[in-house]
Amino acid sequence: MAYWREIPLWPEDSPVLQAGIEALAHEDWALTHPSILVYWPVARAPSAAVLVFPGGGYKALGIGPNSNLGLYGSDVCKWLTDAGITCVLVKYRVPNTGCNWNPVTKRHESPAIPMALQDAQRAMSLVRYNAAEWGIDPDRIGVMGFSAGGNLAVLSSTKFASRTYAPADAADAVPLRPDFAIPVYAGHMTMEHHNLRPKDSAAARALNTDIVVSAAVPPTLLIHAKDDPVDPVEYSEVYDNALREAGANVTLIRYETGGHAFGVRRKGTDSDRWTQDALRWLGDIGMR
Repeated sequence: MAYWREIPLWPEDSPVLQAGIEALAHEDWALTHPSILVYWPVARAPSAAVLVFPGGGYKALGIGPNSNLGLYGSDVCKWLTDAGITCVLVKYRVPNTGCNWNPVTKRHESPAIPMALQDAQRAMSLVRYNAAEWGIDPDRIGVMGFSAGGNLAVLSSTKFASRTYAPADAADAVPLRPDFAIPVYAGHMTMEHHNLRPKDSAAARALNTDIVVSAAVPPTLLIHAKDDPVDPVEYSEVYDNALREAGANVTLIRYETGGHAFGVRRKGTDSDRWTQDALRWLGDIGMR
């Protein structure tokens, strides 16, 4: 990587930011000031860019020193920048800013304000608006997410027709639709997360109604390990079937082994090759 820069997502006086600060005021260790970390490749020719959403169950961000994405996403961004792709690590607001598990009520809950999705949409706006200045091709900007971040990548690539917030500035006039999406072991994908029981029933395995698919969903690559004990491979299979029925361009790659949260660090499992498969897929769809 040549260098990186941290950029706030919202103006300090933004009503969106202020509403989030108020909503998260009672939470311990809340991330109230979201930002993006932009990692540029050495070659500064106009490149594709990937917005990366880390996991953490919408409770925290999995970018600490032991993260399989590297500290502050450094490992996933090194992989992308080494391939000539600009990496944008999105530090979205947490906790409880997307569908999450409440250990007290033992139910899945959705927030009154979808702050994680607001931050994802704002990140896309900033990157596309500043594409020329930042050496990015505005027509080759995609999203990638892991676990809960994979769910956020799904929401970003399906809910692009309208914003979840009032425009803050000129950046919010650009299109929101990602040019591609790579949800990796995405979570929160079925009606189990609307508290349908039992969780292994057909109804609970139906696609989460928060996700509305159409043929306009951008080309999507789904990555999952069959032995994932946290977010089962059925989550990606349900989404894959829905996208196919809608006429969208979708590819699902299932690995025999890999478990959950394999990130970009090699573990000696089948999932180790997913990064090469993803780069090959990006080339196949003309995004690399």
